Amino acid sequence: MFNLIIYSTKVLLVGLWLMVILGLVSLSPLPAQYQFYALALASVVLLVHLVEYFVMKAKVLSKTKTQMSFIQTMLWGFGYWLPLINTKP
Repeated sequence: MFNLIIYSTKVLLVGLWLMVILGLVSLSPLPAQYQFYALALASVVLLVHLVEYFVMKAKVLSKTKTQMSFIQTMLWGFGYWLPLINTKP
């Protein structure tokens, strides 16, 4: 169940990033009136992931003794760092 949540979150984020990138280059399959909402949603997601990076950075470092990737956190959010802190040594 845990893996299903992580993978479904990553799939949804890939869809969001794809829609936003296609919208920015004017190839979006979304109608023009919805492209603004996709861009606004992506902006909120990026802001949340930025906050998430700074909040979880110390916790991940203390639990796993490895640095947390900024890029991975910005792309996947908890889909990246949650499996890191849930691994059993």
